[in-house]
Amino acid sequence: MLRTGEFELKSFIDTPSLILDIDIFTSNVKEMLSICSQNGVSLQPHAKTHRTPELGLLQQELGCDGLCVAKVGEAEGFAKAGIKKITVAYPILGSNKVERARLLAKSIDLTLAVDSLVGAESIGEVFDQHSQVCPVLLIIDSGLGRDGVRPEKAPALAKAINAVRGIKVVGVMTHEGVVYGAPDRESMIASARDTSGMMVSVAEAIKKAGVDISRVSMGASASARVAPTVEGVNQVRPGIFAFNDLGQIALGNASYETCAVRVLSTVVSRPTPDTAVIDAGSKSLSADLLPAKEHRGQYPGHGLIVGKLGWIVERLSEEHGMLKWQGEGSPKDLNIGEQIQIIPNHVCTVFSSLNESVVITKGEVVDRWRTFAPGASR
Repeated sequence: MLRTGEFELKSFIDTPSLILDIDIFTSNVKEMLSICSQNGVSLQPHAKTHRTPELGLLQQELGCDGLCVAKVGEAEGFAKAGIKKITVAYPILGSNKVERARLLAKSIDLTLAVDSLVGAESIGEVFDQHSQVCPVLLIIDSGLGRDGVRPEKAPALAKAINAVRGIKVVGVMTHEGVVYGAPDRESMIASARDTSGMMVSVAEAIKKAGVDISRVSMGASASARVAPTVEGVNQVRPGIFAFNDLGQIALGNASYETCAVRVLSTVVSRPTPDTAVIDAGSKSLSADLLPAKEHRGQYPGHGLIVGKLGWIVERLSEEHGMLKWQGEGSPKDLNIGEQIQIIPNHVCTVFSSLNESVVITKGEVVDRWRTFAPGASR
């Protein structure tokens, strides 16, 4: 008998495994494409989330405007699979990486990202030597404090970078990860609108500085339903939205029904009545907690065990997940040998760690898709 939120599985699957319902995935992509289409915005999913050729090709087939990736190795893998348009949304440096990117640019529509004059010159030197011009997006730090230039410095830097031979600045991009820290949905929506509006203003300032850019690109699943509605934004690059995870559920962007993934695990030990051990540890679930501490009271631990209200994944070691009973009364049944389904806090690291998704439709296993081999992060 299925418990609330569980996938129906009609055949045995060994554990730990990442289960992917391809019908839910497809529905999620189509929904986001519809939102983007209604607002005249292109959807370029961030495929670092899954690193899976079959999923990238399906996103392209459904109508997405190519893919976004984090590293040149990911771009190479997806290009080899048949993706025709790719943005590397990460500053790359060094002649080796740039040469790999230059060779890719001969066969696909490739855009790179920069946040410094040094990085731009590194790219421009290699491309110019071969009489090629590389389109680049200027990375803006929208508050996360990771890479990117601060908004007030963007016009001057864009102008300097655009003067580099072998380079053409075509737009601005950001990862508005700060939105994930919003304590509630209302704050999240306001933050998404503010960040998107700031990016539009930065683009206008760059144009006034004499650099003719056309792309304003936002990049977070948390804000992906809001950013397209802000006038001036014309591209979004979310990744998690196609699968969803507990982080998206906590933000109100997803539900059990729209979460396309579960980590299937087996109870291997019951040391005490109110504890248990499963065979999915940090290598299967990731050690990430939810970004906003305000959400951790409702969703504590390292994932949500569906249909087992009161049990939480309290701690992780590499191969062990330690479960703890926090429900009312005596612990509900949890038997050694029983399989449980967990919605992960952060789906990207689950794909990266397990390296394979067991693809199901209507409960039947229809395929097993592998992620890229080691080296994709280079």
